[in-house]
Amino acid sequence: MKTRLVSLLLGGIVLFMPVSCKKEKDNSVEIINKETYELMQVVYLWNTHLPASVDPSAYSTPAEFLDAIRYDELDKWSAIITKDEFNQYFEEGTMIGHGFMLGLDDDENIRIAFVYNSTQAYQQDVRRGWIVEKVNGTVATPSNVFDLLGDSEVGVRNEITFTNGDGIQVTKNLTKEEVDITPVLHYEVLEQGTSKIGYLVFQDFIDAANDELDEAFDSFSVAGVNDVVIDMRYNGGGSVDVAEHLAGWLIGKDFANQPFVKYQHNMNLAIDEDTTINIKSNPSGLSLNRIFFIGTENTASASELMINGVKPYVESILAGSTTHGKPVGMYVFEFRDYDWVVLPVCFKYSNADNEGDFYDGLQPALSAEDDITRDFGDPEESSLKAILDYIETGVIPLKSTGPAGYKTSLIHSDNTLNQYLKAY
Repeated sequence: MKTRLVSLLLGGIVLFMPVSCKKEKDNSVEIINKETYELMQVVYLWNTHLPASVDPSAYSTPAEFLDAIRYDELDKWSAIITKDEFNQYFEEGTMIGHGFMLGLDDDENIRIAFVYNSTQAYQQDVRRGWIVEKVNGTVATPSNVFDLLGDSEVGVRNEITFTNGDGIQVTKNLTKEEVDITPVLHYEVLEQGTSKIGYLVFQDFIDAANDELDEAFDSFSVAGVNDVVIDMRYNGGGSVDVAEHLAGWLIGKDFANQPFVKYQHNMNLAIDEDTTINIKSNPSGLSLNRIFFIGTENTASASELMINGVKPYVESILAGSTTHGKPVGMYVFEFRDYDWVVLPVCFKYSNADNEGDFYDGLQPALSAEDDITRDFGDPEESSLKAILDYIETGVIPLKSTGPAGYKTSLIHSDNTLNQYLKAY
């Protein structure tokens, strides 16, 4: 019996790479490990750094095997996940849970960092900045909160006590469900003097985002905004196709068909796959002289590609803190006969000016904390305030903007998709 690995779409190129072997014994993990190694030798960006030989039978899971062979000096992202996990997030745009992300302030308060708009929690007015005090009567701590919230299964019920934005304790009864991911968490038009500013919080580069982006930018066009702020402080990236769509709205009216991103592969793939993706034309898009972004260490991949990609055409001003530093991308290879997909780093990218290799992250021009105590769009939230102050004064401050003591640290579970999907 043969197995086959097929690249799907992440990164925007369809690449078919058959890899096969005879099934010599009934050991699916060993077969998966062996074929993963053979695949990596061909497509992996750092294939010359793979171990010269490896025993596929020495590892009990495909994830353990992949961790053992990847190039640790640079690669923090290559992964292997189940088909259901991949399809649910990237293709269906759904997840199972309460649909909120948790973070800590410096006082170790567990706070809601964001909540998807389609959830029970959002419909019951739970918002960014609320403090999680208790789950089912037990005091929540960073070390126990995910255990208290229970498994990510439909029907799991939790009685959660919050302290809301007014400092009042409220209790909500929430049931975990299949959540439709709403990648645009928030958008509105802010006013600063005579300026109208389109402010958009963007969380997920998945196919479901395009319609939501269209709705937001249509409203910005009608309002006649002068500036745009794209808040991607927790956005871990995803589909480059969606990044192209967003770029069309931002710069596709004035710079259509100009280079947006350049892909560079290893020597095996360079001749056939090195390519340049151009900016999509969007006659309805905005005409901007500058674009503001908000980022943090959790801003990665396609988010960084966006920030870097518009720089050759308009002023790209980053507020917040240094981004994650992932100037590379993956393709997705699916096993035909097994329930796994492999996402190896296969290319690095740069912008039209050949700027890339930012493994230390993109540096902010407007340094500011991520003030998790304030909701999105609050003009006093530190990162947004840094941008609004700059729009008003044109001055870059010497020190960070905003109150001390509120730098957000996200709380992660063992979710295998947590480099992309931040909610639980």
